[in-house]
Amino acid sequence: MKSFYTIILSKLFFSLLLSLGVIYLSLSHFNWMSFWGFLNIPASDPFSDFKALNIFLEYKNNGFDPYFKNPISDPIHSVLIYPSIWLDIFDYLNLEKDLNFKIATFLILFVYFFVLIDLFLRIESKSTKFLFIIFFFSTSNFLLIERLNIEIILFCLVYFSIINKDFLKRFFFYSLALILKIFPIFSIFIFIEKKKNFYIVLFFSIIYIFIVRDELSLIKNNVIEYALIFAYGTLSISKAIYFYSTKLNLLINDENYFFFKNLLIVGIGFLSVIAIYVGFSLNKKKISPAATFNELMLLSGGGIYIGTFIFSANIDYRLVFLILTIPYIFREGSKNLVIFYSICLIVCFNSLVFEGGNSYSKIYFIIGSLIYLLKFFILFFNCYFFGKICGKFVNININFFSKN
Repeated sequence: MKSFYTIILSKLFFSLLLSLGVIYLSLSHFNWMSFWGFLNIPASDPFSDFKALNIFLEYKNNGFDPYFKNPISDPIHSVLIYPSIWLDIFDYLNLEKDLNFKIATFLILFVYFFVLIDLFLRIESKSTKFLFIIFFFSTSNFLLIERLNIEIILFCLVYFSIINKDFLKRFFFYSLALILKIFPIFSIFIFIEKKKNFYIVLFFSIIYIFIVRDELSLIKNNVIEYALIFAYGTLSISKAIYFYSTKLNLLINDENYFFFKNLLIVGIGFLSVIAIYVGFSLNKKKISPAATFNELMLLSGGGIYIGTFIFSANIDYRLVFLILTIPYIFREGSKNLVIFYSICLIVCFNSLVFEGGNSYSKIYFIIGSLIYLLKFFILFFNCYFFGKICGKFVNININFFSKN
C-alpha cells in the first residue's frame, strides 16, 4: 500500500514540477525564445496553437465565419481547422482572460506529463523505456509542448480510453476525443474485443460524422498540406511532388493535382490494406477473449498513424501516438525488426533537426526522401502488426487468391 501511494505521489510531484517549469518559462518572452531556440525548436508566442483558438473566437464574436478569411484575419491563423466546439469551450471557460488561459494550459500540461509518466511506469522492458525517454527529449515532443497543440489533449483522452476497461468509460473518452477532432476515429479498434460494443461505437461514430459533415468539409478545405521534412502523410507527399513538378515543369500541375493526390491516397491505402491483410492472414489464431494492454495501445496508436498517414498531411508532433506502438512491437517483433523500427522512430521523432535550407536543393531532397522512406517503413510495420492483432479477434475467411 505504501508503495502504491509513493508511486502516485511521485507521478503528481514530477507532473507538477514539469508543468510549473513550462508555465514559468512562458512568463518571460526572452526566456521562452532562448530556451526553445537552444533546443532547436522554432519558438513563437507561448502556446501559440492553443492560444490561436482565442483568435478564431474573436472572429466569431465579430460576426465573421472563422472557417473563412475576413478583413481582420491573422496572417498565420487566418482560418479555423478545428471543430467549432472548441470555440464554445473557450467561450464558456472564458479563456480570453489571461489567468483562465494560464490555468487551462497548466492543467493540460499537468495531465499530459502525468500520462507520460504513468505510461513510462507501466512499461517493463528497459529498451522500451529507453526509446520512450528519447521521444520525451525529441523535437516532436518539444514542439508539441511549445505550441500546446490540441494533440496533447487528444493523446491523453485516447490513453484514458485504453486504460479503462469499463465500456462506458472507454466509450466516453473515445467519443470526447472524436468530437474534439475527428481523427481519433482511427482508434476505434480498441473496442474490437466485443462485436456488440464495436458496432455500437461504429454506429455512433458514423452518425456523428453525418451530423457534422458540412463542418468537416470546411475543415478539410482549410487543412494545410504540409510539404515539409517534419511532416508525414499522403497529402504531404503529394504536395511535395507537386512543388517539385511545377518547379521543374514536369507532369503534375494545377490541372491534374486533385486527381493525382486522390490517386496517391488510393494507392497508399491499398498497399496498407495488403500489409494489414498479410499480418491478419499469417497470424490468425483462435479467437481471444480479451486484448492485452500492449495490443490495445497498438490498435489505437498504430490505427491513428495508419489512418492519418493515408488521408491527411500531419506535422510530426502527431507522432506522439506512435509511442503507444512501441511496447507491443518490441515484444512481438524480431531483434532485427526492433532495431530497425527503433532507428526509424528516433530519426522521425527528431525530423525537425533536418528541416531548413533550400527546399529545392539536392541535399534537402535526399534527406527528405530518406526520412519519408523511414515513415513508410513505420506505416507498413504498424499495418502488419495491426492486422496480426485483428486476427486474434476477427474471424474472416477471405479467399481472393485461392483456386476454385
